[in-house]
Amino acid sequence: MKTVKPLRLSVITRPFLRQAEQRLAVTTLCMVSMNAKPVLTPEPEFWKTLSEELGPATAIDLGIPKVRAEMLATGFAYTAHQQEKTFCAARLQVGNLEKDLAVFGDRFWIGARPSPPQPFEAMRIDWTHAYGGPGFADNPLGRGHGMETVNGHEVQRVPNIEDPAHRLHHPGDRPEPAGFGPLDIAWPRRLRLIGKQYDGHWRENLFPGFAEDMDWQLFNAAPADQRFQDAAEIAPGTPYTVWNMHPETPIQQGRLPQWRALAVIARHRLPGQIEEVPQRLTTAWFFPHLERVVLVFHGETRIDEDDASDISHVMPALEAVGQPRGLAHYATVLHQRCDPEKGALFMFRDDELMPDEAIGPWLDQPGTGDSALVRNMRERGAQAREDLKQKAMAAGHKARHFNDRRLPEPFSRMPTLRELPDFVEQADRHARAQREQGAVERERLQREADANAKESMKVGFDTGKLVREHDAMRPKGPPQVDSAELLRGFEGIPAATGTAPLPERQVEAMRKLARDAERGLLALYRGSAQHQSPIDAPSDERQAALRVKVLSILQANRDFTGMDLTGADLSDMDLQGACFRRALLEGADLRRARCEGADFSEAVLVRAQLSSGDFTRAIFRDTNLAGIHCEQAGFSHALFEGATFEKLKFVRCDFSSARLHHLHVIESQLLHCRFDAIDAAYIGFLSDVAIEDCSFRGARLVKAGFLGCRVAGLDFTGAELEACAWTHMNCDEHMSFARALLRTTCFAGNSSLRNADFEEATLVQCSLREIPMEGARFVRATLDTCDLSSCNLTAADLGAAQTPESLFIRSNLSRASLRAANLMNANFNKARLLSADLREANLFRADMSQIVIDDVTETRDAYIVHTKTVPAARAAAVE
Repeated sequence: MKTVKPLRLSVITRPFLRQAEQRLAVTTLCMVSMNAKPVLTPEPEFWKTLSEELGPATAIDLGIPKVRAEMLATGFAYTAHQQEKTFCAARLQVGNLEKDLAVFGDRFWIGARPSPPQPFEAMRIDWTHAYGGPGFADNPLGRGHGMETVNGHEVQRVPNIEDPAHRLHHPGDRPEPAGFGPLDIAWPRRLRLIGKQYDGHWRENLFPGFAEDMDWQLFNAAPADQRFQDAAEIAPGTPYTVWNMHPETPIQQGRLPQWRALAVIARHRLPGQIEEVPQRLTTAWFFPHLERVVLVFHGETRIDEDDASDISHVMPALEAVGQPRGLAHYATVLHQRCDPEKGALFMFRDDELMPDEAIGPWLDQPGTGDSALVRNMRERGAQAREDLKQKAMAAGHKARHFNDRRLPEPFSRMPTLRELPDFVEQADRHARAQREQGAVERERLQREADANAKESMKVGFDTGKLVREHDAMRPKGPPQVDSAELLRGFEGIPAATGTAPLPERQVEAMRKLARDAERGLLALYRGSAQHQSPIDAPSDERQAALRVKVLSILQANRDFTGMDLTGADLSDMDLQGACFRRALLEGADLRRARCEGADFSEAVLVRAQLSSGDFTRAIFRDTNLAGIHCEQAGFSHALFEGATFEKLKFVRCDFSSARLHHLHVIESQLLHCRFDAIDAAYIGFLSDVAIEDCSFRGARLVKAGFLGCRVAGLDFTGAELEACAWTHMNCDEHMSFARALLRTTCFAGNSSLRNADFEEATLVQCSLREIPMEGARFVRATLDTCDLSSCNLTAADLGAAQTPESLFIRSNLSRASLRAANLMNANFNKARLLSADLREANLFRADMSQIVIDDVTETRDAYIVHTKTVPAARAAAVE
């Protein structure tokens, strides 16, 4: 079930049973200001306030509709409004329901009489100040029930909060604790409503629901005198009054908002349709000192499944009374917010799911004016433009050249968050129009150039060809910037122009600028060489010179650090142990080269040829390997860390025992390669990657991600996968995880594992939820605390498997073999086991409730002690 909601509402969904009928409770909660024009508090502030005021032990609501509406209050009693500082009264009134409390300062029993109360300014109205204490089940948090030690003396307190109609007169009195707050559900005066008839009839017909003698007021948190005995809801606009619970205002009066709540739900079996779940205001929970009130709306609807899995979406909303918006409006809102591409843009449109007047200022609302920073920036920008305009006009430019140019819509101003969907749509239209206009202009220019080609060829060039070449032009090879030559040119300017030499300080600044520019361009090239056009083949003269130079260095120190060897022919060379750190080797030919132990850290090997080369123990740290097509090369024990793996093609290459860390493999092909015993960590195989007929036997993968790759024939026998993710992966073709160890690894999205082999594998805390696994083999496998819920395991083989604490909820295990499997404590709730083989299986404490079986399902010699079998499957599920 997906929840779609505005920013100022919270929603709780809870399936429950009412008289053996499956129901879904939908509870909408919000916090509203207590003033003449109530506005909603943003949800983060709402929950933060509840945490601070109620603490972690108090639930705002249990999510089950209340049969009686109720009022509650959390806060303080104040004496600021009166001369008497030792006592005050507090009152809460909503409509015709009212309640009073007498609040005193600290007191103790002296004999049979209470001591005079101590003065106080504010007294928390909670159960710790009401009657009770250790040993008093109806309020173990309170005071006054027994003796306690205060300052080394044994004393008995008198509670600070009393019911004015049932005051304490003697230390032995046992009054009902008084307060405005919620009763703990474990206290007897509330828990006794749960009923007693939890007998065989209940177990067979009502489990896991409540007994027939259960009183649904169990879910009313307020004491009985704070419930509306004749009303299940509080009417919109009901007046309220609060006395002495605000530090400055003695009487707070107002009306609850004129709003009605509803929830919209969608069901899986009715795609494209929605229905309304009406809600009623059942709870008004006041926080008077904060000038806030929490409103709780309850509604319920029938469902088919006991966990509401038949409900696909729920969306709460508020409407002004008498101004319904209709299901068509909510269908549009739900459709917009569920759009996978643009749905997030609509999340700030709270006005579509609640009245405009309910929306107070927050991050999604535009400010009423510019900040001082914005004004200063605008003024400084205007002044800078004016200064430039005056300087340009003084140099002879015309004033008309400086007319303000308005930005095209929608870029003329910053959009509000509510305007984001329209802004993005307009921006997309504008971009499309610009692209179309650019294409038209290019076509026009090409036509004119072609028409002029005959004339232009008379003077030695072809304008049509020039335009076509310009469109295809991209840079090639390393940047050709010589900072030394550039500096010599700068230094020669004074002599050539007859001007005074530049100061040494400026000359040094220019030197630094030139060096920085050269380094920057080179760094840019190292990371993006693959996006340039391929280099031109070096001339025979340059190739020969490069080879001579390389041979010379090989006879010396074998250090090629930072050298430009672009396009060099290094084939068949012995480059063992050579250092190519930061070398430029784009398009280099390293075929059949012996590069054992060579260091290519930070080198550029874009589009290099490595086929049949030996790169055993080579180092590729931060190396750009994009565009390499390589066959039958050896990379065993090599190190690949932070390297660029983009548009690669490795065929029949050996990466055995290599280390691959912090890599993103993009648009590449890994075919018939060996990755046995590799150490791979933080590696991602992204979309448009093909991995086929590769061996990962004994490999160790930590935090590896496979996203939308094309895979087939992968062998992970004996491998270890930890915290790995397989997303949208079709793993149906010859996938083996036999004897592998998978920890906290998940298969998600549109992934599938049909006929996959997990024989004798160990899976710990793994998720394969909803994954098709027809015909998969888990023979003698261990599935420890794994989630295989809603999987299709038809004809799968789990013979002698161990599945402690694992989930198979709603999984289809028809024709599957679980013979001699240890299924202890596993959960097969609602699983389909038609024609399944459970002979000799251990079902001790397994949950087999609501399973679907047939006459062919085999359970002979299965161990079924303490197996949970109720409730049984519904007739509709069996059919």
